[in-house]
Amino acid sequence: MTHEEKISYMKVAAGIIGYNFEKQGLDMLVSIYDKVLEKKGETDLKDLIEIQLNVERKWKEIEMKNKKPFLP
Repeated sequence: MTHEEKISYMKVAAGIIGYNFEKQGLDMLVSIYDKVLEKKGETDLKDLIEIQLNVERKWKEIEMKNKKPFLP
């Protein structure tokens, strides 16, 4: 399953229980969950900070790409 598919399913699950997350928050949750599984629960603060920075960087790039230039 791709990362994007996991985000979509997480959105459905969150909606069912009444939580409404933005896609960036869901991306963060899925990324952390995957790391915890990968390291069998041995995730540390360094891993979490790295995930946070990577997700924030990714979404800033998406935001900048989608921003339309100002034309007078």
